[in-house]
Amino acid sequence: MIVRPLPSPSDRRPTWPSGDPITEGELEAALAAGYRSRRAPVPPPVSVHGNWAVDHRSPDLVPAFDATWTAEPPAIRIDRAEADRRARRATLLLPALVIALGATRVLLTGDYAGLHGTAARWLLMTIVVLVLAAPAAAAVVPALGARQAVAARTQYALREHLDPGPELRARVDVLARRSLRLCWMGRLLPLLPVSVLLQTDWDQDAAVPAAAVLLVAYGALAIWHQRQVAAARRWTSTPPGPPRALPPTPWWEPWLGGRRLLCLVGAYVLVVVAVLLTA
Repeated sequence: MIVRPLPSPSDRRPTWPSGDPITEGELEAALAAGYRSRRAPVPPPVSVHGNWAVDHRSPDLVPAFDATWTAEPPAIRIDRAEADRRARRATLLLPALVIALGATRVLLTGDYAGLHGTAARWLLMTIVVLVLAAPAAAAVVPALGARQAVAARTQYALREHLDPGPELRARVDVLARRSLRLCWMGRLLPLLPVSVLLQTDWDQDAAVPAAAVLLVAYGALAIWHQRQVAAARRWTSTPPGPPRALPPTPWWEPWLGGRRLLCLVGAYVLVVVAVLLTA
């Protein structure tokens, strides 16, 4: 008769690779760190996804740094004070850019938005008044002020590549997508001042200074547009925050760029040519 001894409780305890048993203190420390192995607490393979680390042992993308993970991982929030400061700076630069582009065009060519002479000047003055009145209205009307603050924080999150949180994340996704659809405008910006300079009456005394202001204004606009498109590409390639589906695309958005826009421009050119031939 062969008597086989029963396994002792020490045989069922987790052990190190050397065979030595793990003490209770070592086991509790390992469990508190989130490593639930019966062997040595070897750290799992970890990579970075957005703003958070991912444990590859879990198929559900459970963060490796937090054993009590819930639905929303911790995010690097935007600096709202800095976003508001940039918004106030933009409220000063936008009217200056509109005035510079419009006034130089009227001074050099005498027309603006298809109007000529006095009508062009009145239209420019109306646009300038509206642009200057927008910040004042936002300071008085709470709804407009809140909308301007949301737009400023959305723009700041896109430029700085920061997760704005669940309340603004979809807005930044949409802003990045539409900025990429409008990337074709960067190719047209160098042609716009050339078309103005070709129509300029160079006999005027203020023609040369106005042309210099025009070129500087279009250069600033081109730099802003280039940085906007670069930030949109970066956001689309590696969006900050947790994995998510993009917001739905409205029916009119694809017409902002691509072949549909080319078809729309071609149809407009054909209509203009037909009107000129029949006139």
